[in-house]
Amino acid sequence: MQTTFGVGLIGAGVLGGALARLLAARGYPVVAVSSRRFERARELAGAVGAEAFRSPHEVAARADLILLTLPDDQIAPVVAEVARAGAWRAWQAVVHTSGAQDRSVLRLAAERGAWTGGLHPLQSAADPEEALRALPGSYFGVEADEPLLGILENLVSRLGGKLLHVPGEAKVLYHLAAALASNGAVALFAMAADLFDRIGVPPAESSRALLPLLRGTLENLERVGLPGALTGPISRDDHGTVVRHLDTLAREAPELTALYCELGRRMVTLARARGSLDDAGARRMLRTLAIAEEKACA
Repeated sequence: MQTTFGVGLIGAGVLGGALARLLAARGYPVVAVSSRRFERARELAGAVGAEAFRSPHEVAARADLILLTLPDDQIAPVVAEVARAGAWRAWQAVVHTSGAQDRSVLRLAAERGAWTGGLHPLQSAADPEEALRALPGSYFGVEADEPLLGILENLVSRLGGKLLHVPGEAKVLYHLAAALASNGAVALFAMAADLFDRIGVPPAESSRALLPLLRGTLENLERVGLPGALTGPISRDDHGTVVRHLDTLAREAPELTALYCELGRRMVTLARARGSLDDAGARRMLRTLAIAEEKACA
């Protein structure tokens, strides 16, 4: 593969669009784009000076580094479609951006001599502009061998990112951790907003009230890390408040009791490591959480 190689994108959604624009801005020639929705491919191709195609195999035939920026379930069928067209070839790099799939999903490309790997941005972006802002500086989970590994290391560096080596057999666990940190935080935020709704706070006001709290927590995590960022009643051994929380959940939202107890047990571990909860306090908290969870499940 030449030093300056042509990049092709199969998939022109939020991630594909952001990667194409960022790579083009950093000197990578983006030469071909395809999408199931051709208008998306045409729009993205126009933005980066590439050619738009309807078929993935046309991108594979023209590019040296192909990024499959597709939903997980579409990767294997598209790889097979390109293989049937005979477009995969030796000395070509074929890389998917899935967090949970390992590179075995690219087996049909590897059988034809292509170098295969995974490059997953450890970032969340709900729209193209946010993706453009968020990707530089993010970590990228990478699964690849040399010489592709060196190519991807350079690509991540040019994007201003940081490399995180993730073995194929660990991809699902890696992605699970990312989903809990990102998607789980959104779900917890929604639960908190729902509780505000029960006391008559309008949804828009709930978000405005809770977002500064969440930002403060993230800032604490960045500034002091774990376990120091933990605050709240379990951290300060405020047993009475935890009991009141559990009593209120039993009346108002019993479906959240098990989740509260599971999170509480993790908070006990963090508070012990932080040194703000002694052995006796930890035992009392754990006993209270266990009793509440048992009652909720009865």
